[in-house]
Amino acid sequence: MAKAKVTDVTGRQREVQVKAHAEELALRANEMSMATATQNFKDQNEITDLTDLSKPTVIDEVESVGVSLADDVTVIRVAEDINMMTIGVGNHYNFEAGKKYKVPKHVAAHLQEKGYLYDRL
Repeated sequence: MAKAKVTDVTGRQREVQVKAHAEELALRANEMSMATATQNFKDQNEITDLTDLSKPTVIDEVESVGVSLADDVTVIRVAEDINMMTIGVGNHYNFEAGKKYKVPKHVAAHLQEKGYLYDRL
């Protein structure tokens, strides 16, 4: 962009506004990259509990106890987005690619059979 003439008041004001807007855009881009990084970290490390379909909850940490309390539950990570998958009567599941989910073993076995799961968490 050519520099505005000294006598061009509108052009000089535009230059000032363009510069201020560029700085604002740079700050917003930094905020968005931090928000994206935070969301990616959460997707990789949090586990969404889908064993009780009445209310999905997010588990921040997985605690290891000496005894397995629920042998019918496992943690999975799906390879692609799945919307409104029905497994059983009235059980509809939505999965986002890359997120960890705590699901009943029969759901994990079904997804593994169809090739929707990552091989490792």
